[in-house]
Amino acid sequence: MLNYLSEGLLAPSLGALVLITLAMTHVTIVSVTVYLHRYSAHRALDMHPVLKHFFRFWLWLTTAQNTLEWTAIHRKHHAKCETEEDPHSPVVKGIRKVLSEGAEPVSYTHLTLPTIYSV
Repeated sequence: MLNYLSEGLLAPSLGALVLITLAMTHVTIVSVTVYLHRYSAHRALDMHPVLKHFFRFWLWLTTAQNTLEWTAIHRKHHAKCETEEDPHSPVVKGIRKVLSEGAEPVSYTHLTLPTIYSV
């Protein structure tokens, strides 16, 4: 029991931990790029419901990111790019603020699932 508490279930080596971390990071980056950016924000592709569910679950698990919020902020960014209304413009707000605090909250209560996901 003490061995399990100190080493975990599989007791991975340092190299295995690095590979696991890199793999999880890669899946997260692909989830943001494909699901949030290309699918949700730009509607640039169609996705099978199982794949959409996987990406949504993975992003919830690893980042706690809300899909509707991310989509609203990204769409506002494109609509108001590099202006005072851009929620995360490094030109207007400064790179330090954008990297340390992220995007400003954007109201997305007027958006509904059919508005976001309609084809």
